[in-house]
Amino acid sequence: MLPILFLSTLVASAAAATTASNYTFPEGFDLNQVKPADKAAWCLAERNSCPKICGGVADRNTCDSQSLSFTCTCSNGTDADVAPYAETIPFFVCQENYRQCIQHSIDLDGDDKCKKAQSQCGSKNASDASGSSAPTTTSTSLPSSTGSSGSSNTGASSAGTATSSGSTQTTTANAAVRMAQDHATGILATVLFLGLRLVL
Repeated sequence: MLPILFLSTLVASAAAATTASNYTFPEGFDLNQVKPADKAAWCLAERNSCPKICGGVADRNTCDSQSLSFTCTCSNGTDADVAPYAETIPFFVCQENYRQCIQHSIDLDGDDKCKKAQSQCGSKNASDASGSSAPTTTSTSLPSSTGSSGSSNTGASSAGTATSSGSTQTTTANAAVRMAQDHATGILATVLFLGLRLVL
């Protein structure tokens, strides 16, 4: 009986851990070229942007700084479409993909393809999100941003600076909720195990 309970708990926790966004990296993107510190910063920005995109509250808000897999589920149960927004994983991947693309380009046609792909990068400010986020259907092939990467980056960076105090409050307010979400499966398994032990 105990092995069955343990296996069912293990399966449930594995299913919860793999419920991530259906975002896929663009073709040719090399995750290994991204520094670990950059990936950690990207995940922090993703976790700070998610509640804003969801209108203030996110039920599931995770990001793995190794694989960059993330989950942003709003309180209404829908997965937020974070791709149109700056300061999200799709945005950072798009910008990095542009850098890698230009680095490997050997002619003007290649550069033009890289710039065209960059024009697809998210540019919306997460603070301006309406809160009625549509379900995620993000399966982008090559994300991009508007031709002038300098102005796009400056806008994203100034938006990040302007809202830094707000995101600090959001992160602090959601810290207890996030901790409970992260440890809920382990706590449930422990309670079930102790309950079963008392019964036997």
